[in-house]
Amino acid sequence: MFAGIESQLYSLVLISVTILALLNPFGNLPQFISMTDGLDTPLRQSLFRNILYVAFVIVILFLLTGPFIMKYLFKIDLNHLRIAGGLILALVSVKGLLFTTHRHQTHKENNLSKSELLNQSVIPMAFPMLVGPGTLSTVIILSEEHGNILTILAVILAFITMLVIFHFAASIERVLGKLALHVFSRIAVVFIMAVGVKMIIIGLKAIF
Repeated sequence: MFAGIESQLYSLVLISVTILALLNPFGNLPQFISMTDGLDTPLRQSLFRNILYVAFVIVILFLLTGPFIMKYLFKIDLNHLRIAGGLILALVSVKGLLFTTHRHQTHKENNLSKSELLNQSVIPMAFPMLVGPGTLSTVIILSEEHGNILTILAVILAFITMLVIFHFAASIERVLGKLALHVFSRIAVVFIMAVGVKMIIIGLKAIF
């Protein structure tokens, strides 16, 4: 009994860490801080919370409806999705390692209201910056391998962690510095690439 519970907890933590690596908080945090430069801290925190809420809803909806769309609309199986998702993760990782994009936008200069700011910032910050195709395909694969309940719990745990990190975004950047965040983000990208390669290998072995 206890061995089964320990196995479930280990799988929960492992899935959560995988999803958290895909969300790449230390890679997205400097970009989000730069894009919200000039905003008051409470407004920035409110914006970050809305970004996470929208991203969470996108992930859960895709997790619940993705398998149906995959099997009955596109007629593809899990191994095809593994290979496609792995390729996406590998390509995104290579792009993240070799090409660094800097985005900067001062919203205060635009004189936008809070609602207008939230509406214009949630997209693309929630999707596709925080949650992209690689994350969506990976959560479907994880749900097929570990079950919906365990995967949903892992998604919740990962987003709670993201919520804590983003709430203290300014303090984290001030303590660690942009260089340390950049290093952490590059390390996470390497692990994301490894996950993508593993998915491709498993998919190819199953097919051939």
